Amino acid sequence: MAGTVTQDPPSAASGRPGRPMIVTEDAELLDDLLRLCAAAGAKPEVHHRPPERGGGWESAPLVLVGDDAARRVRGAARRRGVVLVGLDQDDPDVWKRAVEIGADHVLMLPDGEQWLVDRIADVVEGVGRPALTVGVIGGRGGAGASTLACALAVTSAREGLRTLLVDADPLGGGIDVLLGGETAEGLRWPAFAASRGRLGSGALEESLPELHSLRILSWDRGDCVAIPPPAVRAVLA
Repeated sequence: MAGTVTQDPPSAASGRPGRPMIVTEDAELLDDLLRLCAAAGAKPEVHHRPPERGGGWESAPLVLVGDDAARRVRGAARRRGVVLVGLDQDDPDVWKRAVEIGADHVLMLPDGEQWLVDRIADVVEGVGRPALTVGVIGGRGGAGASTLACALAVTSAREGLRTLLVDADPLGGGIDVLLGGETAEGLRWPAFAASRGRLGSGALEESLPELHSLRILSWDRGDCVAIPPPAVRAVLA
């Protein structure tokens, strides 16, 4: 999964993904990072310097170190999942400071905001193994692509696998019809036409119709047959 921050596993005692940590005294940078955490649905821990051993530095799944705090972090235990964040796009020495603290990534705001929101959201939601994705494309109408896609999805769900069936054909009849669920409650593609950036996977899944123990993302019976590409990318991501 390209671009995912390599991170230490969260504390097993909590049973849930841990909270990201912010280390900075820069008020402007802190405001930006808190805003991005809020956009990703995260409530971070904030420190002016690395906490003492046992204070969360080692166990936090993601640590965002402000460039102003790089010197104070030098003596902290080396770990993965550290991102050095700054505001000065023209500072060439930031890479040297990143090496000194063992950071995995260097990020400059505002250019890297979307990347950082995605990484924080990964922490909040808990990223598991990449999903197996199967695409079914019919060579012509009536070739049976919809039937095969439904059969694969239903079989997967019956095997106990978490399954999502996505209908990407706006000119089809709506794959929920094939499963007898055209009146099932839940959102369809037109509801996501204005989506951009990161969507919470859990909330998205819960919003979709559930049929035969699987979730369905289909088209409705309205006139909308075009969803902007950025919205499609946001939903599929």
